[in-house]
Amino acid sequence: MRIPVAIALTLVAASLAAVGVATGFGTYSGQDDNAANAFSSAPSFANTGYQNPSAQAATSGGDNDGFELNPINASGDGPLYASNIDGPRDRHLFYNYGLAPPSGSTIEGIRIRLDWWLDAVAADNSMSVELSWDGGTNWTSAKTDTVESAAEHTGIVGGAGDTWGRIWTVAELGNANMRVRLTCTCTGGAECDGRDFYLDWVAVNVYFTPP
Repeated sequence: MRIPVAIALTLVAASLAAVGVATGFGTYSGQDDNAANAFSSAPSFANTGYQNPSAQAATSGGDNDGFELNPINASGDGPLYASNIDGPRDRHLFYNYGLAPPSGSTIEGIRIRLDWWLDAVAADNSMSVELSWDGGTNWTSAKTDTVESAAEHTGIVGGAGDTWGRIWTVAELGNANMRVRLTCTCTGGAECDGRDFYLDWVAVNVYFTPP
């Protein structure tokens, strides 16, 4: 029995969709099972790797003492951590990251890593990050990690292609200028009373194109 041409072509197309077929133009593969049905590629900029702060200080906000217990412990990834007791609205500065892309580099993005957690997850809790390029006089808009966890988790704000709304120079990333400001937030009335925030690590990774 002959199979009509239209049906035969349909069967061939279905077979091609089921298995990749190499041709002179690449490999065909059906996308019916691709959930996003979209392709993306990550930028391949050079980067500094995650760098640690060597200085920190509480700043105004909340009860004005920031991470009052062992704040230096947030300067590296490890078993020790900083504590912000009764912490809603408290703020803390971290700086002197030693960021030094080659002079003349184009700054493509800045990623901040926060390893943190809470004593409890009642109400709405978050930790926000702002960056300064002039020693703390001016600040970017805040970016916020809203993941609530009573166990340590890693929050990422910014990224390889995110310049936080401005054009950076290499000098602005230096120790004299770059500042990271964290704000601990809890909204929900009485449920926020006594809320404690814990911070294991606040690290910075800068992505850049060398000159």
